[in-house]
Amino acid sequence: MVVGLGNPGPDYRDTRHNAGFWFLDRWAGILGLSFRKPWFRPFSFVSTVKDGHRLVLVKPLTFINHSGRILPELFSRFDASEVDLVVVFDQMDLPPGRLRMKPHGTAAGHNGLKSIDEVVAGRYHRIAVGIGRPAPGVGVIDHVLGPPSSSARAAVDSVMDKVVPAVNELWPRGWEPLIRAVNQRDLPS
Repeated sequence: MVVGLGNPGPDYRDTRHNAGFWFLDRWAGILGLSFRKPWFRPFSFVSTVKDGHRLVLVKPLTFINHSGRILPELFSRFDASEVDLVVVFDQMDLPPGRLRMKPHGTAAGHNGLKSIDEVVAGRYHRIAVGIGRPAPGVGVIDHVLGPPSSSARAAVDSVMDKVVPAVNELWPRGWEPLIRAVNQRDLPS
């Protein structure tokens, strides 16, 4: 189960904080699937099976700071647990155009990850999508809730165009080849 972090609604669609949603939208597009929202549920999802492995991509619609609240429902609905969880989120410590995958870690000040950690205590895989640091004089909130420049967005889109197909191919094979490919950028050009 891959959970992309972001905020719902058109006002947030193109903001840096929605990098997790951007990643899942690209993945769903490669799979030829469209997200659907169950009635009265605070998430949208797509689901498929590949090589005997079920993959569920989920976008919480709870706003990013409350992303963890829906995990118990998701685990129950999709027969998953924290060992099956991958969280995709925006990361200011990486420049646009860089991704990093880690098997575990800390929230490092990210409120969406803090909310996830309240439920699963950091025991999940994560893919960080670089959004870069704020410009001088710009606060963190204004930075993450603002749109990236066209060149920064192009850098993010370019790396996702390479990484998402590789992730789609590698995920049934286990974590190690996937982590290696994402972090070493050992990807098709």
